[in-house]
Amino acid sequence: MSVPTFIAVVVLVFLARRAGSPVLRPAASLVLVNAPINLDQFDWNAQAPPADWAAVRDRWQIAHAVRTAFCVIALGCLGVAIIDRPFERTAAT
Repeated sequence: MSVPTFIAVVVLVFLARRAGSPVLRPAASLVLVNAPINLDQFDWNAQAPPADWAAVRDRWQIAHAVRTAFCVIALGCLGVAIIDRPFERTAAT
């Protein structure tokens, strides 16, 4: 995960919590599940992985699938919003 993405997610979680928004849980899941696993894996040795590597991998894959599903839903909502209210074009003067 890149640093700007991580910062954006942390800001999103902060703003969502402050507003009492329902997007808090999906946004927080990225920070609380995927990010720590990604950071832990930097220290793994490919020749001698930790004993519980399969469980960690499975947890990461589930969290990643849930995050991806929310991204697809968000993209669908954006598409519906654009179709419902297309951008207005103004004539050049």
